[in-house]
Amino acid sequence: MLLDTHYHLDFLPLSERAAFLSAVDAAGGGIVPQTLTPESFRAQQQMPRASLGFHPWAIESREQADRQLRIFQQAVGTTRFIGEVGLDFSPRRLASASQELQSDVFRSIVQTVRQRAEDNGSADTEPYVLSIHAVRSAGVVVDILAQAGVDSHDSSVVPVFHWFSGNSDELTRVMRAGGYISVNPRMLESKKGRAYVRQVPAERLLLETDLPKRQSSEVGEACGAAAADDVMSSLRWTLDRLSELRGSDVTAQIEENQRRLYGM
Repeated sequence: MLLDTHYHLDFLPLSERAAFLSAVDAAGGGIVPQTLTPESFRAQQQMPRASLGFHPWAIESREQADRQLRIFQQAVGTTRFIGEVGLDFSPRRLASASQELQSDVFRSIVQTVRQRAEDNGSADTEPYVLSIHAVRSAGVVVDILAQAGVDSHDSSVVPVFHWFSGNSDELTRVMRAGGYISVNPRMLESKKGRAYVRQVPAERLLLETDLPKRQSSEVGEACGAAAADDVMSSLRWTLDRLSELRGSDVTAQIEENQRRLYGM
């Protein structure tokens, strides 16, 4: 079983989603559907492994963020998967949402999840798993996680850095914080990305596609069964490339990592 830990199901037309999910399942795969806002999570919260997200690109204003965070706080008890969340400090994104506003939103999300995990109490409870976007911001992300008490000693909240693009010092901090890296083909296109997947312990690696690239209804991308083929071929390619780069087959370890965090 190969699991795509970061897939934008809400980018597929609603009419195509059932066929897509059936085709992925028939091919021996699975997905973790990400959402852009807490409000959009409502439309797919009945999906297996549906993730409650608030993407930094979706932050519009302080008032809109406060409204979405209230929905997040109401919904956080319905899933243990959180994503896509995080920070994007690229100039284009900072022009839309300031570093301060993004940081406040992400800090609120992490604190809410950490408090919920603490309220759950038992060490045997399955962890909250965060799929984190961190562009030019990985150090700040780790700082916010640490301030909320999320670290390698806290197994109740697990950060997964989606398509990691920070520097080597930040990668070291992510590993020390108990973080995972989810890898897609585009991460492996860069020399830095290939170097990172050799350095990260195999027990901290996961697969992802980050597909579709955009809303399929707008750009005519593959839907339904064709989209499932895209997912499975991408996952298999990434797995084969990871094994090649590391010099040993990592399939069994990836499957164990999936079971540990996602129960499959």
